[in-house]
Amino acid sequence: MQLMTILLLISVGLTFFMMGYVATTPYQNRKARLCFTMMLIGLVSLMLELAIFEEGASYLYIISISGPLSVSVPIFFYLYFKASMRLNDEFQWQNIMHLIFPLLYILAMMPYNLLDEASKQWFFSRIYTHEPIPWQLSFMPIRFTRLLLMSGLGSIYLYLSWRELHIEINNKKSDVLREMGRLKGGFIAISISFAIVFSFFIFRLPHQFTWMISTIVLVVTAMSSMIFYYLPVLGKKLTSHKLFYDLVPEITADTADNIAVSEQLFHKQYRSSVTSTQAKQVITNLTQLMEDGIYKDSKLSLSKLASQLQTSTHHLSQIINQQTQGNYFDLINEYRIKHAKQLLIDGKMSVIDIAYEVGYNSKSSFYTEFKRRTETTPHKFKKSQTH
Repeated sequence: MQLMTILLLISVGLTFFMMGYVATTPYQNRKARLCFTMMLIGLVSLMLELAIFEEGASYLYIISISGPLSVSVPIFFYLYFKASMRLNDEFQWQNIMHLIFPLLYILAMMPYNLLDEASKQWFFSRIYTHEPIPWQLSFMPIRFTRLLLMSGLGSIYLYLSWRELHIEINNKKSDVLREMGRLKGGFIAISISFAIVFSFFIFRLPHQFTWMISTIVLVVTAMSSMIFYYLPVLGKKLTSHKLFYDLVPEITADTADNIAVSEQLFHKQYRSSVTSTQAKQVITNLTQLMEDGIYKDSKLSLSKLASQLQTSTHHLSQIINQQTQGNYFDLINEYRIKHAKQLLIDGKMSVIDIAYEVGYNSKSSFYTEFKRRTETTPHKFKKSQTH
């Protein structure tokens, strides 16, 4: 067995392990987990295809599965990334439109899938000798067609995924996207991989260079898993103190007098330039500002809040992360949603008016955050309080 085949099969096993992690992690919403799992399935099918490339009959059948699944990889990566960044687990009909290329791929392969084994072998023998084939089979995406489709879709959906980092709803880079460097590295590695795939198509390299495609698939699989692991807010790396209290319920905020208790139990080595006395004073002043309603300012930012507290943005971010159960955005949204629930119970204002009243600058961002925190919509919450 060749070394590349061994590496591919090992990677398949590790990918299945990653699927298990994706299915059980609490740090991703349902839609994000499903889309990422579908992407991993596509990569597994492609790795299996490459591993048994010279196995004759097995290869003739697996490409019927790996073809449409592998083409779907960049699409599901984008849908996963979008669901993660926007904290949105709702399945929308617009998402189905992204699957038009894989569906067309399946339709184009139907005449081939209906052939028996001998006819499949005959088809490939004529394709690679440039002999005429029936017109129904002429639409069958051969290897180079699939490489062009994968590299083209990969470029488009990587761009769309990258754009998700810069849209207004995700103005969290300064505080939440601490792993931005790693994310950039992952995107660059995947982009280079798709560029090489495109070069493979341009120069039509022979099948002896299948090892190159295999290497690229391994890189894309590893980088995708790394992005899942490091993706902020929902990724495992951002283990907030809320996780500590969830895992150790007998230790509460009342019994843990300061954050050092949780840091010790979690063996968390966090270097802070802020003393305990400074942190307590800032938290006291911060709490007062919040109770006075500063969170209602829709243009409130971490730097603006730091200016009000006469401290640096860096120090304020440290203090919030250490002394609360989350980060700056968690803190702001906690106050906003708490106030919104009170206004909904009161019933004197419309939902859109409440959204603007508590500090949101759009109805959609209010709905998304409210549902993420309460697992229901503002309308349903309001209705439940009137009965």
